[in-house]
Amino acid sequence: MARPLCLPLLLLAALPAALVADEDRILLSPEEEDRILLSPQEQNKNILGGIRDADLSDEWVQRALHFAISKYNEATKDAYYRRLLRVLRAREQTVAGTNYFFDVEIGRTTCTKSQPNLDTCPFREQPEQQKKQFCSFQINEVPWEDRISLLKYRCRKA
Repeated sequence: MARPLCLPLLLLAALPAALVADEDRILLSPEEEDRILLSPQEQNKNILGGIRDADLSDEWVQRALHFAISKYNEATKDAYYRRLLRVLRAREQTVAGTNYFFDVEIGRTTCTKSQPNLDTCPFREQPEQQKKQFCSFQINEVPWEDRISLLKYRCRKA
């Protein structure tokens, strides 16, 4: 009776040795290979809800940035228009629409808000009158509803 169990027991005993020999070879699916080979930023690119760097040359990104500066100017009591000096960081997140996150430096111009062509207004030359600020803006845009809104912003002196 012990004889019929010998072969199955022998095979069972050899199984761990076979698994250890194959341990160095890991088989991955193509998706798993992509996850290992891609940088974290590339991994987030197509993930719903993942935050990624935004392309500043993209017209939608430019539209959201212009909207943020416009809303900032509407909210301030300063008679002078403020304009973008530089973009420190721009990111986007795909949700039900798109969230845009901007970290920018803005400066005071020589133009009052009531003047036309504010986007080309020169900056104040005297540093103390430029009143530079670092601002962070969060914009939400839902293009198919033709809706864009400033969710929050925060500014501090530069």
